[in-house]
Amino acid sequence: MTSVSRRAFLASAGAVAAVAGLPAGASVPVAPIAKAVKPPLPTWIVGTPGEWDHEIIRAATREAAVLLRCDECEGEDDEDFAGPDGCECEPCLARGNYEATRVTQWDGRPEASIGSGDWLDIGSEAICSRCDYETAKEMCGHNVAGKAVCEDCMTLADWDIVDPEHAAELRAEMAEDEAST
Repeated sequence: MTSVSRRAFLASAGAVAAVAGLPAGASVPVAPIAKAVKPPLPTWIVGTPGEWDHEIIRAATREAAVLLRCDECEGEDDEDFAGPDGCECEPCLARGNYEATRVTQWDGRPEASIGSGDWLDIGSEAICSRCDYETAKEMCGHNVAGKAVCEDCMTLADWDIVDPEHAAELRAEMAEDEAST
């Protein structure tokens, strides 16, 4: 026979008394069981160096990101070339030329929330949201409220957001021009 400690006996008696005080048919509330949340997969941009073909890929490793970028393989071989794994289709041949760059600041963000300005912020190229021409930081492209804007499309209001000191200089120049005319 097992002995019951006084603490276990009092806890059991308290539970029986609590349940006895409930109305008939009432259920005892049970705390919800927390589901295990998986951390988001790392974010990569994968494409050909120097080309404007980079895509956002979520994968555990660099190699997996490149393979996911090449998932368009249809097994169609071209006899003139030999790619990795024996397949000779264009996506498999391109796999050797792809680079994958880790972008930690995009981890966990929905892909739809990543705008053209975010591409500029990581040092990549983007398409100007106003004129649809290519731009980059080294081409004086700017992230204005999440959108890529090339230098030619920048307005005074944009400069107020991006570089208030430059906006003040532009206003001073405009005032001088008006005063001289």
